Amino acid sequence: MKVIGLTGGIATGKSTVASMLRGLGAKVIDADELAREVVKPDQEAWREIIEAFGSEVLRQDRTLNREKLRKIVFADKRARKRLDSITHPRIRALAQERIEKLAAEGADIIIYEAPLLFENRVHLWLRPVILVTSDSETQKRRLRERDRLSESEIRHHLEAQMPLEEKTKLANFVIDNSGELKDLERQVREVWEKIQAI
Repeated sequence: MKVIGLTGGIATGKSTVASMLRGLGAKVIDADELAREVVKPDQEAWREIIEAFGSEVLRQDRTLNREKLRKIVFADKRARKRLDSITHPRIRALAQERIEKLAAEGADIIIYEAPLLFENRVHLWLRPVILVTSDSETQKRRLRERDRLSESEIRHHLEAQMPLEEKTKLANFVIDNSGELKDLERQVREVWEKIQAI
């Protein structure tokens, strides 16, 4: 069994690549899904977040208002560190649990998709790592269209992540998603073949 990291900058197309890899036979664990799971109402992390940020970060149905929380942590580095210290250890533990379950079921290749894989130093225990990149103009355009963000919000989001140039130095495989879908599919297939040969 191989566990492969998959990461990329915001709006570079990680989820599209994960979906293609799933289509080729990989099992995918999505860190964003795990992050939503660990903060469900009445979970430990949910309680700690309310203690740290107040009940105004809740919706009427008691679920977290992720948009509101995102705005708070993007505006304040200390708040972001506080949130990370609550959620990240739990996400890691749940990821480990899922990996073990898939391994027990006989999975050959497991992809762990995480946007902040390098920032959270997950690459120190997870190798190889696939990085999805795109040119900055494409990335900004996707953020404007997909998330309807203003220029200053786009800047904040990009500044909150490690620059793609630095991530490229840490990655084992780089997939450039600046062009056509068929070009992306070709690159994903090539990386898939290399992974299988490891």
